[in-house]
Amino acid sequence: MYLLLDIGNTREKAALVTQGKVNALPQLAADNLAKLPVKAVYFASVASQEKVVQLKQSLRLDHLPWRQVHADAQAYGVRSSYQQPQTLGVDRWLAMLGAQLLFPAKNLLIVDAGTAVTVDWLDNEGQHGGGWIMPGLKMQQQAVVKNTAKVFNSEMFNGRLEPGQDTVTGLQNGCLAAVLGAVRLAWQQTACDKLLLTGGDSKFFKPHLVDLPLVVEPLLIFHGLARYIDI
Repeated sequence: MYLLLDIGNTREKAALVTQGKVNALPQLAADNLAKLPVKAVYFASVASQEKVVQLKQSLRLDHLPWRQVHADAQAYGVRSSYQQPQTLGVDRWLAMLGAQLLFPAKNLLIVDAGTAVTVDWLDNEGQHGGGWIMPGLKMQQQAVVKNTAKVFNSEMFNGRLEPGQDTVTGLQNGCLAAVLGAVRLAWQQTACDKLLLTGGDSKFFKPHLVDLPLVVEPLLIFHGLARYIDI
């Protein structure tokens, strides 16, 4: 059994790999992990090295091998389009590796809807076609509220694709429409077989994309990370 970690600046997401199968680990706690036969930890991180060290200690796993994965120029049949591959976000890289594993020899559009929304094209030969990065729903709303005097918001997101009749719904509906418009424009750019959607805000976008060959895969990044396990 192996522990997979996606370490962000504010929180960590985790999964377990058992006999080649990837399963989410909803609660990342030392007491839970102490009961599991974990052999090693594979992780991707955008946080500081200090946070990684603290995490090792708080999870009481500093006795295990910890192996960090970075974005590569190429790996497992996937090739980056970046001239400096190490500058590609590791989450995007792992999402492509996961997508190519789950849907080999397919032209894919991969959308990761988190704090930022990223869009990446991956062709049927594993060649990355580049991508887009844009503010996610929360970041868009915060930017508008922060930089305008008379726009305010609600903590609850209830965006819909219709004209807003008040400031809050106008803001939330506009942010939802902005991301969905970008995703649909991306879909029109290059013919693809599948639209893969992952990330915490997927639930807001899924109902508006069901007319496309959509696959929602919450563990997409972990499927990519699991490819690095050296068994």
